[in-house]
Amino acid sequence: MYQIEEMEEKAVLVGLTEGELKELELLVETAGAESILKMTYHDRKIDPAYYIGSGKVNEIKEAAETVGANLIVFDNELSPVQQRNLEDKIEIKVIDRSQVILDIFARHAHSRESKIQVELAQLQYRLPRLQGRGVEMSRLAGGIGTRGPGETKLEVDRRRIEKKIHRLQEKLKEIKASRELQRSSRKDPLAALVGYTNAGKSTLMNRLAGADSYTADKLFATLDSTMRQLELPVGQNVILSDTVGFISKLPHQLVASFRTTLEEVENADIILHLIDASNSEMEKNMRVVNNEIRELVDPDCRIIKVFNKIDLIEESRLDDLKIIYPEALFISALKGINTDSVIEKLNRIISEEMVEVELDLPYSEAGWVEKIHNTAKVYEEEYQKNNIYIKALLPQTTAAKLNKYRREV
Repeated sequence: MYQIEEMEEKAVLVGLTEGELKELELLVETAGAESILKMTYHDRKIDPAYYIGSGKVNEIKEAAETVGANLIVFDNELSPVQQRNLEDKIEIKVIDRSQVILDIFARHAHSRESKIQVELAQLQYRLPRLQGRGVEMSRLAGGIGTRGPGETKLEVDRRRIEKKIHRLQEKLKEIKASRELQRSSRKDPLAALVGYTNAGKSTLMNRLAGADSYTADKLFATLDSTMRQLELPVGQNVILSDTVGFISKLPHQLVASFRTTLEEVENADIILHLIDASNSEMEKNMRVVNNEIRELVDPDCRIIKVFNKIDLIEESRLDDLKIIYPEALFISALKGINTDSVIEKLNRIISEEMVEVELDLPYSEAGWVEKIHNTAKVYEEEYQKNNIYIKALLPQTTAAKLNKYRREV
């Protein structure tokens, strides 16, 4: 698989519209290449040999020679045959959007889990492209000195990749089992931050929970999920989870590989959908995220829209958004504008799920005292002769388990 080297490659970008190429340009620059020319095509009919018509291929070849490009990047995923045919025709390295995203993920993966996930996705992407060269490499199987037992280099490479994919999948199963164990012992509700890449999730995480996640104004600045505990005014703790950002046309290999990370979204009690209000493609980006989380979350899960970067938009635009999305929150995580509203919203939701109780716990059930302090707001606590008296605001699920020890209020 091709690796883009830092600032050495000069790229011609090819896509259907200028809007699509704007995001592709950000991806290419994040991967370390320089975009020097954008070219669009209008025929939506996909050519099985070149993806685009042969006339457009010749046009790209001439343009690339004129501007001195050494890389062609297509905004859509190319089949192995299309990629090979384009390279043969244009005589310059040709890659697609998926390869660029995979390269970015490989650069930004730091944790053991994310490194495994990215490597698995890269190998799954590479395998059919290796197979796609079978016709030309099959010549190795013929001629003097090639008969008898043994394998071609292609077959050896394929076997090696398939074995590595299997090993990585087994490692991810182990990680998933560990996550499920941790999740089963977790007492506090989970609020997952989701959003399009570069929406500001890590910045908001740092602002709310004092986390130290890396932030930068670029796509996929962070890949590793972060979890932090946040104490709400109601006395209940909530776990904030910062997940990997979504993007349109995300390689399906990455969607599958990052399933373990996205399980935090799947098991969330509350979703905070962070939206970059300053992005000209805001509505499209919202649809991408909505489509993804619709397949992951429980239908009863509370989803809160949080429009970020309001310091970068006109006042009239902000007013319009407030009319269109009356239930949403409007903040600037970077500037700290109105971020308290996120805590207030979480506090209100959690409060709705809590009930005030008075308990007479027998000393044989004293183990509940620590659990109550960890998951509730305790108003009164008194160790009496025959029991422990506690007055507290408890989650309804906890209160139900202690129902037989309740005093009538």
